[in-house]
Amino acid sequence: MHNKAETVARVEAEYRALDRTVRRLGAKGLGEPIPGFGTRARTKRERWRRKDSLAHIVAWKEHSMRTLRRALGHKEPFDEEMRGKTVDAQNRIVYRRWRRRPARAVIAYHRSVHRELRKAMRALPTAYYAKRFSSLWPYDLAGHSTWHRQHHLENE
Repeated sequence: MHNKAETVARVEAEYRALDRTVRRLGAKGLGEPIPGFGTRARTKRERWRRKDSLAHIVAWKEHSMRTLRRALGHKEPFDEEMRGKTVDAQNRIVYRRWRRRPARAVIAYHRSVHRELRKAMRALPTAYYAKRFSSLWPYDLAGHSTWHRQHHLENE
């Protein structure tokens, strides 16, 4: 079981760690290839740069944010292009959407989604958090972000 304060604190701590890494790398560093990424990828043409990994992290956070907003009764639309696709196919869609955009746009996306996510998390009642039983929850907001930050953004 989870509680609201602890969950929000965990998500905020990961955001701060990710944002520190983003600030350290800057737009130039985010434009660099991820060392070793793609050498065994299923789709050899996808040679992600650090900004692509950041966009990937944020896209999954945005998906979680939509879920939280739906729990608040908001009419959050589903991303129709993603609906019914495998996770791999969804990841390729995210890559295609963001790969040509500049790192500064990805950084702005990262910060914008977090502001909206913070509002949604704070608006949820305490009971919502108590009903979550997985020790990994909310995975896309903490664990998934941490893994990609450590392996793709902080990996020198």
